[in-house]
Amino acid sequence: MACRECISGALHEGATVGREDNIHGLPTYISEPPEGQAPKGIIVIIPDAVGWQFNNNRILADSLAKNTTCRVLLPEFMDGHAMSPSLFQTMDTITGNGWMIGKIPAIFRAIASFGPFLYFTRLSVSQPRIYKFFHDLRANEAATLPLGVAGYCWGGKYTFLLASDSEKASNGKSLIDCGFTAHPSNVTVPLDAQNVSLPLSIAVGDVDIVIPITQVQTVKSILEEKGKDRHEVNIIPGAKHGFAVRAPPNDEQAVEKGEQAKKQAIDWFNKHLSNSSQ
Repeated sequence: MACRECISGALHEGATVGREDNIHGLPTYISEPPEGQAPKGIIVIIPDAVGWQFNNNRILADSLAKNTTCRVLLPEFMDGHAMSPSLFQTMDTITGNGWMIGKIPAIFRAIASFGPFLYFTRLSVSQPRIYKFFHDLRANEAATLPLGVAGYCWGGKYTFLLASDSEKASNGKSLIDCGFTAHPSNVTVPLDAQNVSLPLSIAVGDVDIVIPITQVQTVKSILEEKGKDRHEVNIIPGAKHGFAVRAPPNDEQAVEKGEQAKKQAIDWFNKHLSNSSQ
């Protein structure tokens, strides 16, 4: 699913400290732990619809690497079909005040972007690419390091699927040790929650138009019944879809909600990646 809030928000300015390389066949942004500290684990970000080159996602990767002492990987899982940040302005035009006739060019631009994205990043195309990356990673770099996944928006579905532990790596290990997701999209409720078996943390708003609060409450109930020590669902009042990645810097309340989600992710990975058995 893609909606207006999947490509709404703000571009975060700021320098990034990582580098680009090719890992297991995919262009990847790589952010390392602070200098002099060996990575205690690996975190793979499966990003929102704006993809691996989006500055917000790279800034987020840098922050996770710094605060978890993990190597953070942000691969190109969308094969060149991510949404453009220029669509933020397009959506502002469509949803803003003004005559409908003046919005027609913006509407056509949005349609022209949504169509290819939905087609080229559909589940049947993206899941094999994502799973292959995790298989290769677990058999190599993560063979002796704990491995986590952080999925945002579009990446949330795959976080749920990976947390179901339905496939094992060639060495017999789970593809991940734990997962975190914020404002996930395309989640099949209740099935995806029922299938979760590995530790999963979720940050979601109570006004998210992609996953309504009734579905959030269902997911929360299912996961908490499985065990509050292994799963958590934090419902953040007033948080909209995309809050963990694209909060406007001039909106203090939105920024605070995004920081809350980031702290939740950091705390989760520090807890579960540090304690994962190898």
